[in-house]
Amino acid sequence: MQYIGELNLENIGEYREKAITSEVILTDEGLNEHILIKHFDEYRELKPYLKNIIESPDLILSDNRNEDTIILLKRINEIEKNGRVVIKIAIAEDKEHPKNSILTLMKLNERTWKQTIKNRGNIIFKNF
Repeated sequence: MQYIGELNLENIGEYREKAITSEVILTDEGLNEHILIKHFDEYRELKPYLKNIIESPDLILSDNRNEDTIILLKRINEIEKNGRVVIKIAIAEDKEHPKNSILTLMKLNERTWKQTIKNRGNIIFKNF
């Protein structure tokens, strides 16, 4: 398990009242069984920016496909890419996730960035 950073609980909408911690982790299981298999190159490129994506996202969406899950979006000018990180929020009723956990991450082109905003959930935070 790797500690990645802290969510600003004030920016996560309805989950602010449900979240039991602000800490965000990347589990060994999530890394080894999903991210490194499906998103290895993206992980390698986005890893230096993960903390920044989590602590200073441009947008946060409530994920309409997964319960108690948010999508953080960030434009990363240094590498001319857009990053997307999906986080499972740790809530009191969920003993399996004692910390907020990164489920997946990926780079987005401009078209996919716009589609994510349009189709994946409601905007609960905007920083621009």
